[in-house]
Amino acid sequence: MTQLDTLKQKTHAINTEIYALYLSYRDSRVKWYVRMLLALAIGYALSPVDLVPDLTPVFGYLDDVVIVAAGFRISYQLLTKQVRQEAQLQAFEDMSSNTPTSAFALKIVSYAWLLLFSLLLVFCYKLLHMHTL
Repeated sequence: MTQLDTLKQKTHAINTEIYALYLSYRDSRVKWYVRMLLALAIGYALSPVDLVPDLTPVFGYLDDVVIVAAGFRISYQLLTKQVRQEAQLQAFEDMSSNTPTSAFALKIVSYAWLLLFSLLLVFCYKLLHMHTL
């Protein structure tokens, strides 16, 4: 097996685990704060918006790695074993089939960030013009 094949397998395993976390997020047995942490970690991982721009040497990618890894690790530990196992099984089954869902996921994340940004702009606008009333 070549290094490229090994890298592809590891990438597939990581993608499956991330998808399993997403499936866990949708489970009704998961507490609200675990859902919030998962949503923030997955959203930050997929978002083009960063706290530190990627063009900044070292720190641009380091913040991505630290924030996303910490969010996934903590949320993974907070999930119950049963929920984790069911989500991993479902993720493995879904990822083994070759259905194109990545474009749909990208649209959802993009619309969510657009909505959040719009709400933030409206809030800032109202805050700035509150004293004029």
